[in-house]
Amino acid sequence: MNYRKIWESHHGKIPFDSEGRVYDIHHIDGDRNNNEIINLICLSLEDHYKLHLQQYIDGGKIKDLASARILSGRLGKKIEVLTGWSVSEETKEKIRKKLTGKKRPKDVVDKVREKLLNYKWNDEQIKSRVDGLKNFYKNTPREDRIEWRNNISQSHLGKVVKEETKEKLSKLNSKLSDNEALEVMNLIMSGERYKLISKKYNISQAQITSIKQKKTYKWLWS
Repeated sequence: MNYRKIWESHHGKIPFDSEGRVYDIHHIDGDRNNNEIINLICLSLEDHYKLHLQQYIDGGKIKDLASARILSGRLGKKIEVLTGWSVSEETKEKIRKKLTGKKRPKDVVDKVREKLLNYKWNDEQIKSRVDGLKNFYKNTPREDRIEWRNNISQSHLGKVVKEETKEKLSKLNSKLSDNEALEVMNLIMSGERYKLISKKYNISQAQITSIKQKKTYKWLWS
């Protein structure tokens, strides 16, 4: 039986705090498999957070640190006393060496790719993402935003996209089908006016020029 159900079977419905947040059930000995009623205690979210934070300060257990961080996120606060805590360089290096050269099996990669290509965001997810970006630009100081962008630019510095990848991206993002692009090229060569081509295929005259100069749809001209 679920430990929350066990507590409720002995003490009744789990209460809510003044902000409508349900109380947590804490395992006194830290063992989540020990669901004896004497090992369970009902705590508000705030008290649960303070308990794990104090246990980490007193005992230094990473498990308590992780719990305190999760609870602090649920409370919407920062753990000021833990500021600066991070994974040691030694641990980072061990992880880096472990992962270097590791590749996922092709069938796993294909499965993930197919899932991502067919994934559709619902309206709630789109709204949540838009609101998140708005809040970021609204609440983040300009200097921090600049630093964030610079960090991203730095991480991509020196990375070059393969020509094969560029071609795949071009095909995915191209406005015209291959046949339509060939039709446009034939019309250009026959002397058709750009304005009429633009209207027929709903593309700009600049795009027509790019096709004429073979700067786009390169796979058709090679």
